[in-house]
Amino acid sequence: MNRTMTLGSLLALGWLSVALAGGQQDSRIVRMQSLSVSDNLYVLSGGGGNSLALAIDSGVVLIDTKLTGWGRPVLEAIRAVTDAPVTTIIHTHAHGDHTGGNVEIPTAIDIVAHDNTKAHMAKLDAFTGGGARFLPNKTFGSKMSLLSGIDRIDLYYFGAGHTNGDIVVVFPEKRVAHMGDLFPAKMAPSIDAANGGSGVAYPETLARAVAELRGITTIVTGHTTPPPGSPVRGMTTMRDLEEYAEFTRDFLAAVREAFQAGKSADETAAELKLPERYKAYGMERTRQSVQAIYAELK
Repeated sequence: MNRTMTLGSLLALGWLSVALAGGQQDSRIVRMQSLSVSDNLYVLSGGGGNSLALAIDSGVVLIDTKLTGWGRPVLEAIRAVTDAPVTTIIHTHAHGDHTGGNVEIPTAIDIVAHDNTKAHMAKLDAFTGGGARFLPNKTFGSKMSLLSGIDRIDLYYFGAGHTNGDIVVVFPEKRVAHMGDLFPAKMAPSIDAANGGSGVAYPETLARAVAELRGITTIVTGHTTPPPGSPVRGMTTMRDLEEYAEFTRDFLAAVREAFQAGKSADETAAELKLPERYKAYGMERTRQSVQAIYAELK
């Protein structure tokens, strides 16, 4: 690689800010942390959904590019560990807080996503007109693999959930998986019915992911802020994913029971009771989630 450094040697890197012309500082800040000592895989938080960057000699593979306007801070953070350009982008799904930075990364040769994600992205303002060249140019239906050896990447589609194009990005030799917004955080499920999301299918989709992802120890969620430090300690684990799959199952069961009892969606959202072990889950989106499930059950 042209230039590679560990984040520990860069004062643990911490929060990186981008200097603008004239010495001003950009307020958009990306936090970049290594996931393991002497490894080449980094998590980038801030500015939208969590991203991963794999730095290899042939170029950087970037999973999700954050909001529009955040491409430059992402690139500046990556330049702290390598001079190699971003040559491949992988998208976990279509939403703008995961895809908006594409237009600021002109070095990308391959943009990879699920078939449905490309169709959803094509409807976003960022990808109309001249932005269309930043749409995915490699898509797949159920599984795709990239690279080989310790850097191999496996891409899986397990079914509808948050949207109908969410994929899981797996680094099997590094024992890491990026779930995107299929597992956004420990919170009520976010269901984008307009883009094929399904609260009814959600638990089964996650159950298939749990069954497939054997040997994985570290889970990168769509929006959980990683703990401080580099390398990171205390990341989300496979057990957390298993619990989230159980949570979505119990959430659906409770909503279905209320629906069958003739309660309105608003009544169900206000009265929803879940097992005590989920008491720390963020439930701010409960009403929207219940409404989406009711629409399906009808």
